[in-house]
Order: sequence, then structure tokens, then C-alpha cells
Amino acid sequence: MSDGLNLAVDEVDFAVAAERLARTGRTRVPLLLGEGAGRLHDEMADPIHDWARAFHNPFGVDVSASGFDAQSDEDRQAALDRIHAGAAKGLQFLFDRLLIHTTGDEASHTPPLLKAAVELFNSEAYLAFARRLTGDDRIVSADGQATRYLPGHFLNRHTDANEASGRLYAYVLNLSPRWRAEWGGHLQFLDEAGEVTESMIPAFGALNVFKVPQSHAVSVVAPFAPAPRYSIIGWWRSQALT
Repeated sequence: MSDGLNLAVDEVDFAVAAERLARTGRTRVPLLLGEGAGRLHDEMADPIHDWARAFHNPFGVDVSASGFDAQSDEDRQAALDRIHAGAAKGLQFLFDRLLIHTTGDEASHTPPLLKAAVELFNSEAYLAFARRLTGDDRIVSADGQATRYLPGHFLNRHTDANEASGRLYAYVLNLSPRWRAEWGGHLQFLDEAGEVTESMIPAFGALNVFKVPQSHAVSVVAPFAPAPRYSIIGWWRSQALT
């Protein structure tokens, strides 16, 4: 347990999820944190946070989301046009994030409940859950970042391949209550021909897990979605966090 957050996994759901992961390379565990999911959502929805806006750019850096939105209409549209032009050709993404640090000077700037979540994800109980779910004893750590997808945000297809970082499995903890399928923001898996073979809506409180590398994307959040798509994402790794 960490700051009142704890695992709440039904054994039947766990068995089904583990079998599905072994068979397909991806799965979903319902209601991983129980009531803790609501607390994490409320923390992320607090307007006090200074979100960073992430998109693929030559400098490899995020910008302030509030600063991006404060541009003139003309400058903001020009930036979006560049992002959309890149998205039409290949890898591009547009979403907001908060990096979650549990150690070092940056940890003091991390919202306490988000920090507690990643501390839980690195507890022996949670890592044992991850190893048992995957059947992979190489898992020794889990990093994390909070993400916010607003209307128009998306993540183009990619595989998460990064052997140097020790990524074994990717996870997405969905934190958007009452999300509807027509609002977009689906986690989609693609085959070699680019066909969508499976699409997961961000079901509240559910943990999506998939083996890396695997081609996937997040579909565009619809302009009429009435709330952001919130999640905590990261990777289960074979290397300790630094």
C-alpha cells in the first residue's frame, strides 16, 4: 500500500487476463486500484498542474501546454498545421504529460499522489503481480508518466522498441470515468498491413498491458469529447530506474 493506494485484483479476472496476454501479447486487468482510480483522476484533473505538451519536433523537447494555448490564434494554428503535416507522413503525436519522479530534486515537484502511484508500481507486491501476470521474471522496475489527451490529441503508430532502456511490457492505467467509445482515444493494435486488429476503449480503472515491441496507436480524441482522456503510462523494465 502507498498513500492509501493498493492493488484490488480479482483472481478470476487475473487468470483471464494472464491467459489472454500469453495468447495475444496484450491484455486488460479490470479495476486494478479499486477506489484509488477515482483519487488519481481527481488529482490529474486539478487545474493547478502545469502540463507539458508533447509532440515530435527537431529539438526533442516538450513545451508548456498553457504557453502553447496562449499563442495567438494564427501562431497556434501554424503550429498545429506543422504537427498535422508530420502526422500525415509518419510518426507524430500530440498530448499533454506530467513526468512522475520518485527520487531526486524533481520528486519534490511531482504531485504526491502520482508519486505514490509509481512508488506502488515499484513495490515488491506490484512487481510480483507484474511477473505473475506476464510469466516474466526479468521485470524489476516500472516507470510512469501522467498523460492528458484533449480533443484533437493523438498518438500515431509506433512499436515502443527501445532495447537499451530494458522495456519489456508497456502499461496504460486508464483514469477517465464514464468514457464513451465514440469519444475516440482508443488504444489500437495494428498488423503488418496496417489493419487495426484490436481496439481498447479507455475503460475507467482498467490496466492495459502489452508486450514490447508491438505496433500500436492512440486514435484521435473527438472534438466533442466533453472531458480529457487521462491515464498513467509507462513500461515494465528489466533494468532498475536511475
